Amino acid sequence: MTAGPGTGAHWWGGRGPAGGGTHAAPGGRRSRLPLVLVLLAVLLVGGAAVTVALTRGSSPAPPSPPAPAASAGPAAPASPAGGSRTPARTGPDTAVLQSTVDEVLAAAPLRFPADSATPAPDAAAAVARVAAALRASPGPSITVEGHTAPAGEDRGGAQTLSQQRADEVVRLLEANGVPAGSLTAVGVGPARPLGSLEASRRVEIRVGG
Repeated sequence: MTAGPGTGAHWWGGRGPAGGGTHAAPGGRRSRLPLVLVLLAVLLVGGAAVTVALTRGSSPAPPSPPAPAASAGPAAPASPAGGSRTPARTGPDTAVLQSTVDEVLAAAPLRFPADSATPAPDAAAAVARVAAALRASPGPSITVEGHTAPAGEDRGGAQTLSQQRADEVVRLLEANGVPAGSLTAVGVGPARPLGSLEASRRVEIRVGG
């Protein structure tokens, strides 16, 4: 408020108390202060709510429950003791045994003099070697075949003579340790001659029947 000459006091910014000057505002400022405080409180409460919402939204999701364990299949059968199976025992290879016998008789044939059932003197070694091979591979049946020549021998008794030759070789093999039950003597006669009369008077051995 100022005083001018001859006019008396007046309010700044207006012409009296109702002029709306700056000194008429103190009451208005006081009335706006609670409103400002309310607005601040609302802002603070709203900010806290937003903060809580953001915190909940950013929190990690709870861990998912573990998947159920797969059911085990049927237990495998236990392996036999030792972890391996012993192969089944098999008998001797008849082809191999026959090859061995053939080799022996090719080197020392079982031959006979004409009209005789007694082997030649050099046949003893061959009989011993054949017997050793048969003893080493027991099991297969053995056929001992007696043969005669197509000429130069008693043709009327050729069949009998060939059987006698087979029987004699069976006896010699048994004497050398070959089991009697595995040997069979068969007289063939002159039905299967070889290239000469001497070679035809013989005994052959078949493995396996």
